[in-house]
Amino acid sequence: MANPALIHFIADPNHTILLLLVGILFIYAEFNKPGTVLFGCFGLLLTMFALYGLAHVPLAQAAVVLSLLSVAVIVVSCRYKQGIFLALLGYCGLGWGLNHLVLRPAVRPPIAWAATTIFTFVTTWLVRIALLARQNKVQVGPQAFIGRLAVVHTPLTPAGKVEVRGELWPAVLAIGGYQPIGASVAVLGVHDLQLLVAPNPAHARSAE
Repeated sequence: MANPALIHFIADPNHTILLLLVGILFIYAEFNKPGTVLFGCFGLLLTMFALYGLAHVPLAQAAVVLSLLSVAVIVVSCRYKQGIFLALLGYCGLGWGLNHLVLRPAVRPPIAWAATTIFTFVTTWLVRIALLARQNKVQVGPQAFIGRLAVVHTPLTPAGKVEVRGELWPAVLAIGGYQPIGASVAVLGVHDLQLLVAPNPAHARSAE
């Protein structure tokens, strides 16, 4: 049989909002460090308690819709460098939505806006980190050399070796010919772990 005191605690909308916030933060922690399991389980448990609490109080449908839309706006704003306007719009919408989420008893404004502030900050920070990591995904292997400059290590006649980013790789001139030791060539492509190079064009990127 359920503990009446526990049900009463969960049914308080202020406690429900805090449980939901903490649960989401623990789930975020699990995604940030997969394999911890404990964070994910605890976060899921708190979230379920919060949803249980919300199921036992009268909700304002408009506030529910506004809160969900505001969360989506906050996430979308992270995709744009100048997304501060969208983030503020989502922040204000979520704060108002949480404050008016429950018809009675109402969520206290300090709780609603504190939860909104923490959620917005943490969500924006984590989503931006994830997007940045995706954009800066480092290529590995010879494919990472395409478009960069290399220095001829042994004469290309038309095959030989070049040095690129501190590594020696077999290379061949794509259009034939000859390049002496020390000449600068641009990597055009890769074929069977052999770099296809050409005399350095003016638009090639500088080697790191």
